Amino acid sequence: MGFHLTETHLECLEKEERQVVGGWIKVIARTRKQSKKHGFGALIQWRNMDGVLLQDIVFNRVLHGDQSRLIRDALIDSGYWLEPYPQSWSRLQRYLLQEILKAPAGICVDSTGWHDSVYVTQDWCVGTNSEPYYYSGQLNESMLKRTGTLAQWQSQVGALCVGNPLMIFVVGVALSAPLLHPAAVENGIFHLVGPSSTGKTSLLELAASVYSDRSFVRSWISTANGLAAVAAEQHDMMLGLDEIGLARPEDVDIATYHIVAGTSKLRATESGGLAKPSHWRTLALSTGEVWLSEVFESLGKRPKAGQQIRLVEIPVFGQFGAFDVLHRFQRPQLFVDHVKSQTSRYYGSLFPEWMNLLTSTYELAHYTKSEIQRLVDQWRTSSMSSQVIRVLQRFALVATALALASRNYLVPWDEEESIDSVKQVLGQWLAARGHVMNTEEHQVLARLKVLLPKWEKALSPMGQQNTASLLGYSRDVNGERQWLIDKSQFLRQLEMPGQYMREVMPLLQRGWLTTNEPERATLKLMVNGRSRRFFALLPDRIFAGIQELEIDD
Repeated sequence: MGFHLTETHLECLEKEERQVVGGWIKVIARTRKQSKKHGFGALIQWRNMDGVLLQDIVFNRVLHGDQSRLIRDALIDSGYWLEPYPQSWSRLQRYLLQEILKAPAGICVDSTGWHDSVYVTQDWCVGTNSEPYYYSGQLNESMLKRTGTLAQWQSQVGALCVGNPLMIFVVGVALSAPLLHPAAVENGIFHLVGPSSTGKTSLLELAASVYSDRSFVRSWISTANGLAAVAAEQHDMMLGLDEIGLARPEDVDIATYHIVAGTSKLRATESGGLAKPSHWRTLALSTGEVWLSEVFESLGKRPKAGQQIRLVEIPVFGQFGAFDVLHRFQRPQLFVDHVKSQTSRYYGSLFPEWMNLLTSTYELAHYTKSEIQRLVDQWRTSSMSSQVIRVLQRFALVATALALASRNYLVPWDEEESIDSVKQVLGQWLAARGHVMNTEEHQVLARLKVLLPKWEKALSPMGQQNTASLLGYSRDVNGERQWLIDKSQFLRQLEMPGQYMREVMPLLQRGWLTTNEPERATLKLMVNGRSRRFFALLPDRIFAGIQELEIDD
């Protein structure tokens, strides 16, 4: 049996007779997974009854197997014409299998983002490799939509960002997401916090316009599993999330961790085996009227330091809500309405050009890492903790992306304004944070500042051996005051966990605590004939240190 493909349809040659099988359809490539050990199939193209050219990947295991009619049903549903004869599908099936052997090879992927040096989306791929890459599931609705040219986006949308640091910053967040992998920077979330009607959602739609239309923005009103699925779908892209205050606090708790961890929960298959987990890299941009601490307060707990580092909260700032320059508009609302109008008319043109630039940039990984380190070294101070520096790296990533885009004329503002805008946003984050210390350390020192005056009045002199003190004692050691605070009282009043060494370590490192039990950080003494454990504080050093560090209550 032979086949002949004309410009309009597929014919079958059997017994010297030509019979039409169906519409135009062709195998473009023989595909398989990157390992070349499984996932074999074919990229096929066809025209539907409206003349629209479609393509998708079909897998050999389905085309050969008992469920091959799923492929037939998908083709027919897409508008492909299959002749209404019993043998039509079997003939088309045979044609596709024969053509697979003749087709050039390619790599099939089921996630967007970086695959070696190639960047893959549902609609297009950029970058060079020995074989072409193809995305499976191309019949699904594309998340990347486009209207207008890059020049139109620059003049009608980008020009509005000039003079507005927050607008430039959110565009930088959108551009930064594909740089997470080459820069080796961990996932993160930037959360814009401010009252209603300050322009937060407009900022989010502006960032989305780099990629697509407003549908690119998702809502926090979803389960944690749902948000993880969205993050996996937008691998190596920005994830836009609107209104954290509308989400259930427990979902925010889980989602904040999952989005940044970059992996889904382990699940069992119907047969009891372990399902393959989803993975993603993303830089999320979130908005809301509430702070993360307020969300967790409703759960009766504090946000963990790791969550506060992952979800960086930035207060909305500007002379007019989120904006400093209204350009030709007289009132902020008119400017906001114009931003919304323009981002709904021009979108999706910057991202393809940006990825063309990234895939053609020589030694992209080395460049981004060195630029990030240069900016971190420029911005950091000697008092900054490791937690702050981790967040600083994320701000430096955004500045690096913006500077590269400015230098290559992809955005209508210069490199200096790109970096200065990020520095302004960074300054607002540091001001809202109130300190540059590790969160756990600051919490301990702030609590100590409150407790020290109370302890000073409550401690008994150590020399009065007949006086039993539940809290502890004071004494002089080598001419310096030392306070012995009962271990259980110390942990309870400072609200420390049972595993407390991480919280106590800063006190040891600063020389504010003495110990004869390094593994416990405690001082073990005989008091009134029995052994007791204390935390031995040097209060004069602590008073001076807290004053120097300007610790707020």
